[in-house]
Amino acid sequence: MREKHDDITELVENPSVEPIKDELRDICVRMANERDHHGGRKNYHLMVAAYFADMARTWDALRRVCKSESEIVFVIGDSAPYGAYVPVMEWNIKLAERAGFTGASFEKTRDRNVKWRNRKHRVPLCEGRLRLVG
Repeated sequence: MREKHDDITELVENPSVEPIKDELRDICVRMANERDHHGGRKNYHLMVAAYFADMARTWDALRRVCKSESEIVFVIGDSAPYGAYVPVMEWNIKLAERAGFTGASFEKTRDRNVKWRNRKHRVPLCEGRLRLVG
């Protein structure tokens, strides 16, 4: 049974996440359904929806305060809660472009989720620098 605070509708219907809305909803629903099969039943679906709603507001705020041709660099990595791949770089680029940033590039600096044999899933992940121009 889902509780009210588990509802992602308000987050994914926010106009600021419009470029990723359908994909975000699909991944969050998949994670919400999957969590019932795991100990702890963590609210990854809610965390992911809130993260992208917050990042959309962050990109908007950065666009307001950055001078033209400002360069923004984020160290960022993708994720796969409960094995559901979340394309963090791709979706942040879409949100940043909606806010008015251009020239997106991603430089991988390392692989993630490869060191430990007892990891929970086998989804290849990475981390790197996401660059955009304001």
